[in-house]
Amino acid sequence: MDKMLNSIWFVRILAFFIALMLFFMVNQNTIGSPSLLPDAPNAPYVLEDEPLVVIYDEERFELVEEPGTVDVELRGSQVSLSLFQITSNRSTEVFVDASEIEEEGRHQLAVSHRNFPSDLSVTVEPQVVSISLRERQTASFPVEVQLENEDDIGEDRSLGTPIVSPLNVNVTANRETIQAIEDVLVYVDLTDATESIEDEYPVHFYNENGHQLDVQSEPQFVTVTVPLTSPNKLVPIKIIREGELPDGLSFEDVTVYPNEVTVYGSSDDIEAVDFVESEPIDLNELNESGELTIGLEVPDDVERIDPEEVTVAFTLAEEEEMAFESLPIVITGNDSNVTFDTEAETTVNVTAFGSQSRLEELMENDIRVSVDASGSYEGEQTLPLSVTGPSYIRFELDNDETVLRFNE
Repeated sequence: MDKMLNSIWFVRILAFFIALMLFFMVNQNTIGSPSLLPDAPNAPYVLEDEPLVVIYDEERFELVEEPGTVDVELRGSQVSLSLFQITSNRSTEVFVDASEIEEEGRHQLAVSHRNFPSDLSVTVEPQVVSISLRERQTASFPVEVQLENEDDIGEDRSLGTPIVSPLNVNVTANRETIQAIEDVLVYVDLTDATESIEDEYPVHFYNENGHQLDVQSEPQFVTVTVPLTSPNKLVPIKIIREGELPDGLSFEDVTVYPNEVTVYGSSDDIEAVDFVESEPIDLNELNESGELTIGLEVPDDVERIDPEEVTVAFTLAEEEEMAFESLPIVITGNDSNVTFDTEAETTVNVTAFGSQSRLEELMENDIRVSVDASGSYEGEQTLPLSVTGPSYIRFELDNDETVLRFNE
């Protein structure tokens, strides 16, 4: 051992290892860092088809031509390039700035970049690109409705004129696009439609050759109403009354509006309808002039009516009376083998009650007194009399019956 310690080579070797240990102890935090590793020669890394962002005034111009992509060459150390490649969610951007351009047309612009690592050199190919801007304009176009499958609508249905809301749509685009617009259409499918249609439909744009254009409008959807009606006809309204007005009152004027109603249904069903009745008005509760809104009764076998209610405006006045003497009685239903029993039975006295203005217009020939002889009678029969006359005048007879003789 003493001989080994006294050897100069042993001492030299021991000193080397001690020095090496001290070196690693001092540099243990930096060993393995890129600065201590030998750099490889700068090698390129190419980003092919990198999206090119065009910055421009989108409210004023429309971008009609651009390269879309460029190639980006990166140079730097192998470590820097490797770190760049493995970095996700990079915020790098390659762009041209056309925000200061004031005129439409073709422009040559230098390509810029940002947010690339500072230790990498960036080269864009091409370095200058061409873009084309067209000034945007706003124009208004009327919308036309195209009805499809009209032959497939329900039986006996008829089409009305489609209604569009709004009538026009606005398009903001470059001049060439606006000038190319020939037709602005919405399509409504009528397959198996049995009633009116109301819905929203997208707007389509076409050029003169019928090719659809990629155009955005304001609004992009319009509301279309397509009236689809069954056979119909107008009939009068019959106001149904119940009870009597309070004593001393009479109708001076009565107005119904509207005074007609449209009934809808099959041709055969509506042909049988001559009028539409109102819901009953209780006259006992009318004490003064005014207005009433009353519903209408839908006749049997009718699909619907329009309107479903009407307004009745009325004026009440003091009731007065007027007498008519010896008005003739008319035999109805069977006048071939029947006669009055006596001459006295052929006439009757009638008293009319109503407002002064209505009575002043009342004539004898406005009043009709009749007896119905249509039954199977034999011999002498006492039958009731009925009286009809102008509306809103009531009548009283001094004798409600007459005697008829039926001959064999």
